[in-house]
Amino acid sequence: MTEQTTPSQPAAPSEPTAPTLPEVLTFGDLLSYSFRWGFGQYFRILLASLLWVLTLWIPYVNVGTTIALTAGIPLLLSRQQRIDPTIIFDRRYRDAMADWLLLMVLLIFGIVAGLLFFVIPGLVLTIGWVLAPLLLVDRGSTPTEALRLSWRATLGEKWTLFFGRLAVQLLYFIPAAIIGAILVAVLPEGEAITGVVLGIYGVLAYAGLVAVDLGYLGYAYAVLGKRSE
Repeated sequence: MTEQTTPSQPAAPSEPTAPTLPEVLTFGDLLSYSFRWGFGQYFRILLASLLWVLTLWIPYVNVGTTIALTAGIPLLLSRQQRIDPTIIFDRRYRDAMADWLLLMVLLIFGIVAGLLFFVIPGLVLTIGWVLAPLLLVDRGSTPTEALRLSWRATLGEKWTLFFGRLAVQLLYFIPAAIIGAILVAVLPEGEAITGVVLGIYGVLAYAGLVAVDLGYLGYAYAVLGKRSE
């Protein structure tokens, strides 16, 4: 008798995994990923920002949308997840309102106090606490614990974070300003269409600055957040 063989079943497709990130924060990677992640979801960040502006006048809701835009979206970027612009209305961000507002008070008070000591301590605190809002939202840390964990995660990385953020903003702002100047030069002066075009460009350009800044926060958290675990 011939032995019958059962055809082997095809292996189930594995879930796509996000590319492995570098373990060490470097200036070059910080620049690269800030632009890559920010521009990679530019239109989604633009829509989320527009929704934030349109609902900014609604009390209570506006706190939740602000938390979502400044902390929730960078967290999604840090996990390389797709952003749904309507996530800014998620209730969990409003539920974090009390802790987030207390964190903002501690942040502002601490940074202002640091600035009084000849500026530099205030700048150091600004960088050292940059991850605190993300830690508070992501892990449910208390405000003081979020500040402590952020400080610990950024030890030895403050110069990289400071100059990285400065470089990201300048590398975006300078070309954007040049394009704006060209538009002003070529568009007819005093025409209504000029105001419309410049207004639209201003919105799109500012959204780009927001996008790369959120990309910066997301990448910094993706690499450094693990140090606070």
